Amino acid sequence: MSTKKRKPKPKRSGSPGHKRPAVAAPPTELTFDRIGKPEIDRILREQIGMTLATALERSSVPAVQAFVDELEAEDDAVNAVREVEAELGIEPGTGEMPELEPEQEVQLLRVDADQERQISEVDKRLIAICREAMVALERRAVRAEKELEGAQRTAERAETQAARHERRAEERVAEAQELRGKLEVAEAELAELRAELERARARGERLEHELEEAPDPETVDAAGAGAVEELRARLKEREELLVEAHAEHERLEVALDAARREALRLHREMEGIEEDDEAGEEELPEVETVLQAVEEAQKRCKHLVFTERAFETAEDSPFWRPDMVLADLLKLDKVAEAYERPEGIGQPVGQYAQDLGLDWRSGVGEVWYGIHPNDYHFSHDGQTLRVAEHVRVANGSGAQRCARIYCAFHPGSDQEGDLPRGVYVGPVGRKLPDSTTG
Repeated sequence: MSTKKRKPKPKRSGSPGHKRPAVAAPPTELTFDRIGKPEIDRILREQIGMTLATALERSSVPAVQAFVDELEAEDDAVNAVREVEAELGIEPGTGEMPELEPEQEVQLLRVDADQERQISEVDKRLIAICREAMVALERRAVRAEKELEGAQRTAERAETQAARHERRAEERVAEAQELRGKLEVAEAELAELRAELERARARGERLEHELEEAPDPETVDAAGAGAVEELRARLKEREELLVEAHAEHERLEVALDAARREALRLHREMEGIEEDDEAGEEELPEVETVLQAVEEAQKRCKHLVFTERAFETAEDSPFWRPDMVLADLLKLDKVAEAYERPEGIGQPVGQYAQDLGLDWRSGVGEVWYGIHPNDYHFSHDGQTLRVAEHVRVANGSGAQRCARIYCAFHPGSDQEGDLPRGVYVGPVGRKLPDSTTG
């Protein structure tokens, strides 16, 4: 008997027993005819440290399918060796080989060579899978690096833009503070002019009263008449100065409001707040006149109180964009709703209105209540209300391109017959007379 030792055959596939299919599966579909996913997963983990799922993700499906086919071919080669060994009487696992004929030795060497060839093919497929996985990983790494560089550039641009917005916001805040100082100075000058005007009026009334009570106007000397005329001229001059001061006061308030709105817009840009008011607004019906806008608003608004003065002035208004009046009245209804809350709004009414998008104007100069009392007062249910705030719908030139919504905030009381707390709409449409209208 020969003393030649037999090298143990490597075995990496599963148990035999099934025939391979006659037609190969499509390259995009992975098949496991005999070996099964768990066995292939184990082989991949042992050979290249990669699971079947990872190999499918990082390599092409045809490469993995070819690997599976080679595993099954290797399994066929192993079975062929075992069959030949069984025919030759070689027991499995034996270290000694029996004496064989030359033909038997050649037959055994052929099946051994076929098995080694199949094992080599499997190893080649494993190397191909590894190479494809490495290429895929390198591509993903390059793509991830490019994405990281793009994200860094985006972050740098965002930081630069934020810094620019911050500087602009600081500039707007400084301008607003400067305008506030000018406004305070103008208000102080206005108060002083009002006091001087009142004193001049009182003195003129007193002198006129003395002249009326005089027994004979013809006996009044020329000096006294001259003094009266001088006082009247000074009174007229003071009134003109007061009107000019009030106009300057209004101009400063407009500039201050514009600076506040710009600062608020820049702050929202810095915080990344996007406003899309048009998308959230309800589609409004078409209105052809300001009167139709007021009538439609009365149907929709649940908190505003519309007085007769609102309809009378709306009918007289030639404003060319009544849809803007309707939209601002609906926003003003939200202000009225907040004003009716017992706990209050929690912030100034003007600020709340501006946050809703209204061009809000608070306060009316006391001088205009006396100069134009019929325009700045209106009645409702027998009680007189006074215009205190208004909304600038449009500020163009002429009544066709200029519109206002005037209203009164009535606090209400427990007294019998008093109007309830709420916002009462007064003149709508034309701008009331002031320093800009004469």
